[in-house]
Amino acid sequence: MRGERPKRFRLFEVVGIELEYVIVDRELRPRCLLDEAFRYVHGRPTSELQYNSVGFSNELAAHVFEVKTLEPRSSLVQIEAELLEGLRFFASVLKERFDARLLPTGMHPFMQPSETELWRRANRAIYATYASIFPIRDHGWLNVQANHVNLPFGSEADTVIMHNALACLLPYLPALAASSPVYDGAIGPAVDNRMEFYKTNQRRFPAITGVVVPEYIDSFQDYRLQVFKPIRDSLAGIPGAERLHPEWVNSRGAIMRFSRRALEIKALDVQECIKSDIAIAAFTRGALRSLVRKLKASGLALPEHPMLVHDLNATIREGSRGSVYASHLRPNGAPGRGRTTVRRILETLLDSARAEIADEEKPYLSIVEDRIRRGSLSERITHQVRRRAKRGDPAPAIRAVYNELMECLDENVPWGG
Repeated sequence: MRGERPKRFRLFEVVGIELEYVIVDRELRPRCLLDEAFRYVHGRPTSELQYNSVGFSNELAAHVFEVKTLEPRSSLVQIEAELLEGLRFFASVLKERFDARLLPTGMHPFMQPSETELWRRANRAIYATYASIFPIRDHGWLNVQANHVNLPFGSEADTVIMHNALACLLPYLPALAASSPVYDGAIGPAVDNRMEFYKTNQRRFPAITGVVVPEYIDSFQDYRLQVFKPIRDSLAGIPGAERLHPEWVNSRGAIMRFSRRALEIKALDVQECIKSDIAIAAFTRGALRSLVRKLKASGLALPEHPMLVHDLNATIREGSRGSVYASHLRPNGAPGRGRTTVRRILETLLDSARAEIADEEKPYLSIVEDRIRRGSLSERITHQVRRRAKRGDPAPAIRAVYNELMECLDENVPWGG
């Protein structure tokens, strides 16, 4: 969904996926090998590569590799096959040339931000500006890997509805997609520690992240006034900040990418294998499509925004056991005044998603159903680390678990732990 003149699609007609991974050595230490690997493949220095139908690129940290769809596809099955082909090619380069591997999940379990560097090629002036303004030597900047799902704009009216529907869905996604329980060599305080850091990593300028849950909007102009203008105003006068376009800086959990006519969902941790990431994308697209239908038919009233913020914070901290209100998503017209578990809300959303996705994508929902029933990847990692840890030292158990997760990435199979 990139380019100077983005193609126009109908709502939900296509989808684009971007997945981020950490390059590590045999000891799981982060390695800033991306520049060398790109140079080896391309024959000269570059910041982006194309491999068949997918693209490879850098992120802010020089140890993070991104694989993405170059063009949006209507079929997530096709996207899985294309991304897997690209990832396996790059993984083979890392293994054979550099004795390195790709590590999945939303956060590296051991790395310290001091152990990496900023990317020094394309966009380095922008990254240097970030480093001068924000506390960039932090986990929330240099130790966060996500699955970015991009959905196309339709008409302005339809896109506004989709944006507002996503605000109603987004608070419950971390309970399904969390995969970041461990950092600094220990289990963190939240189930989704990536999103916990994400909430506050730009706290110097609150307008940039807002409350993570996107504001409701009435039009594109309303979005520009509610979101872009406060960001622009808050950065005014900061040396170098003129390089930071509000569309790039905006850090809500879902953001409008007018430059490529896409709504980008940023609240999903990357999973242990591409198949699991595609499964969560299929669920998200299907559940969102169901909510859009209900909003269009006046079958769903937008709930109070502070309630959505409460529910997001609950799912980030507590995962599938989180206690949420979700008054707009109660099954079968159940009363919405009290709280319920987010697991029950996800079960309802799963039923809605199943009715909206293509037949070829329905098998993915068995992975989602397993996540809902047994807990997110983050919750299962936590359980296994605690079960395997001996004499209070979790490090060997963490290493064993994350080595298993790297095998899952290589084989493209969901983790059985």
